[in-house]
Amino acid sequence: MRLARGIHLGPYEVLSTLGTGGMAEVYRARDTRLGRDIALKVVNEALASDPELVRRFEHEARLAGSLNHPNLVAVYDFGVYEGAPYFITELLKGESLRQRVARGHIPVDTALDWGAQLAQGLAAAHARGIIHRDVKPENVFVTSDGHVKLLDFGIAKLVEGSRAEGPHGLLEDTVTPTGGQTRTGAILGTPAYMSPEQVRGERIDTRTDIFSLGSVLYEMLSGRRPFPGGSLVESGHAILHDEPAALENVSPALAQLVRRCLAKEPEARIQSARDLAFALEMLRADAEPRRASPPAGLRGLARRSWWALVLVGVAAVGIAVTRLLPSPAPLSPSSERVTLRPTDQSLAARFTPDGRIVFSARSAGGNELFERNLASLSAQPLGLENWELAAVSSSNEFAVLKGPRPWMAPRILGRVPGGGGTPRVVAETVVDADWSPSGDLAIVRLTGPRSSVEYPIGKTLFEVTAPARISSVRVSPHGDRLAFIHHPGPTGSGEVMVIGPAGKTERVSRRWHRLNGVAWGPGDEAWYSAGERLPNTIQALPPRGAERSLYGALNPIFLHDVSPDGRALVGQGIVERDIVFLGEGAPNPRSLSVHERDYPARLSRDGRLALFSGWDPQTQMVTMLRKTSGAPPQTVGPGWGMDLSPDGRIALLVSLDNVLTRASPESGSRQDTRLPDFSEFGAARFAGGTDRVVAAARARSDPEFHLYSIDLRTSTATPVSDAQVDQAPLEVSPGA
Repeated sequence: MRLARGIHLGPYEVLSTLGTGGMAEVYRARDTRLGRDIALKVVNEALASDPELVRRFEHEARLAGSLNHPNLVAVYDFGVYEGAPYFITELLKGESLRQRVARGHIPVDTALDWGAQLAQGLAAAHARGIIHRDVKPENVFVTSDGHVKLLDFGIAKLVEGSRAEGPHGLLEDTVTPTGGQTRTGAILGTPAYMSPEQVRGERIDTRTDIFSLGSVLYEMLSGRRPFPGGSLVESGHAILHDEPAALENVSPALAQLVRRCLAKEPEARIQSARDLAFALEMLRADAEPRRASPPAGLRGLARRSWWALVLVGVAAVGIAVTRLLPSPAPLSPSSERVTLRPTDQSLAARFTPDGRIVFSARSAGGNELFERNLASLSAQPLGLENWELAAVSSSNEFAVLKGPRPWMAPRILGRVPGGGGTPRVVAETVVDADWSPSGDLAIVRLTGPRSSVEYPIGKTLFEVTAPARISSVRVSPHGDRLAFIHHPGPTGSGEVMVIGPAGKTERVSRRWHRLNGVAWGPGDEAWYSAGERLPNTIQALPPRGAERSLYGALNPIFLHDVSPDGRALVGQGIVERDIVFLGEGAPNPRSLSVHERDYPARLSRDGRLALFSGWDPQTQMVTMLRKTSGAPPQTVGPGWGMDLSPDGRIALLVSLDNVLTRASPESGSRQDTRLPDFSEFGAARFAGGTDRVVAAARARSDPEFHLYSIDLRTSTATPVSDAQVDQAPLEVSPGA
């Protein structure tokens, strides 16, 4: 169906033709209600003549419209015009990835960035049960600002859903790179990018998109397709039987990752788009050049702006062994340092059956396992580079993890004798693991949006869906109970859960704002490290009786393990941050920090005032206002500093109990706004004066953060949009 310029489909006025494909015609149109240009796609008459296909198309359009992700094209509306279904999407500016590949070489860093964005978009779709089935450069759009978006979920799912039962051969029609028509009953996909199971006409799952994305990655990195062929038969044969030529001028790790995406069997591939996104992001981070000359960077910053706040952070962390015997009497614990140099406090450490200590730490080649007898002054490497410790069994066998290491990222789980050797892989997509007394493994597995406890491996005992997560699984000394941490949202808050002998799961602790490590102590007590502002205490939960505090610290800690005699392995963190002012009147960088952990919030428009927050000696978060000339600071009040009014006289704060406060440093006055319907605030900014605030916030009935406009005079909040947002950053234009 051809639409002429000026035709109206409801509120949408056709402006011009953008393109014609085998399944739909695409027009530039105008949404007369909102005054914006959009893309109008009208399904061709061959598909529109089947009422069942129209019904399914509407279902798929609604499903695609429910997706909200920056790397997926946004679907705004759906309708039917003279019997032909149409849908409305955002109008994109830029070019297809096919056009970009045709123009020449794509840098490795750019390919990694675009690949990670595409994997994140696929992960969002897979979480809603949507499989793309036709990932190829023609269906990837590169916007003018360098982002990529995946196109056409709905139609791909529709045609696959309408496929007739029965055998499917290689000679059936298909969508071709030149836009050949797809008939109902065909194998869906583009020959060069099909997975082997698509070529065979078999049932497919989300891993078919992993294969196709691997083909796109390969082409971005090499400039050629991994499985060339002049016909469907030739391409299909190559996909089923041939291996792609080796990638050149890329790291071995990246080449191996692409090979795993292109594995013939789905079980041998990267198992989820989320895992692939993590891996690509980590490879990109590793590939970023390290600047060896900070002064040059500071000079560059000074040239771009008259003033700026720079956050300089240094963290020094070690593992200590602390004796904490359960006792109702006050404790005076003694500590001894285990690691001999700073490391990441969340890297695991465990006691061995004979009293030695095994821990993960950084080495020249990455993370490595070390062993130390406390009677010795040195730690010995165990020869397991790029593997991290997860647990030590009663027979001195190690469970180890390998893979990218963002917090709680899924990785490969292996087991290896304590004396050394090559780890034997036993599971993938694993976040944490622990041994039972009988030698079985309990794991936390992350598969797409689902986080689960399995014990033994393969038997799910407890499961949650994102944004909730699970971490730190530990098996009790008798093997009859499992403890783990349940994080109900995307932040570090959590609660300790225990699965008992009968399989019943119970929450045994209150919910803490910060909770990280759990272990079993003497007397079948569950010990854990937690805190409200920082995870700086160790708590004990006896089988019967009241919970009690065992240990308190000024800095963050992480409980790793507890020995039968009450010694605890604890990661002790020392974090220092310095807020530095660069700008007019400051020929050298000037430190403005007051505390050892200060966080910059806002610089006044004239560059003369800096608002920042930090932890005071009582671990209370307080906000300070200081002149950038270096004059003594003013205490604004408790809470996180968020914004300064244009004249610098009113500061916006958010307290830890989620009260919005307008404070005047000059007069000392405060105006509190309580919003009991909200459980957590992220970034917040003044908008159009000091009576209205735009904030990223999470309602008590909603697991996600959304953007709200808040009237501080009436304590009312209005959603700005339905889109999910991050907690930070957030900026509001001066005229908003």
